[in-house]
Amino acid sequence: MSDQLLALGVIGVRLYDCILTSSATYPEELADNIVNEINNYLDHATPREKVLLFHLACDIHEALSLGFHRIDGLEKRQSVLRMVCVLISRARIMAK
Repeated sequence: MSDQLLALGVIGVRLYDCILTSSATYPEELADNIVNEINNYLDHATPREKVLLFHLACDIHEALSLGFHRIDGLEKRQSVLRMVCVLISRARIMAK
């Protein structure tokens, strides 16, 4: 389910944790938390990771706001994880 996310290594684990444990109720709040995690990691990212994370950060707000009204349950959080994995797959293509 979250292979794409965990394959990112440290940042993937941090994003996974953020998605599952954030206190956010609305998708915009969660998107902000995800982008903050990305921004906090950028100093440690490789150039290729930076490009991928840039594309992910650009798409995350729109994807979450279009796909969800609330994200306050485990089932919804798992759906967010699946969506983020799709976004990562797209970002990998764009980063090449």
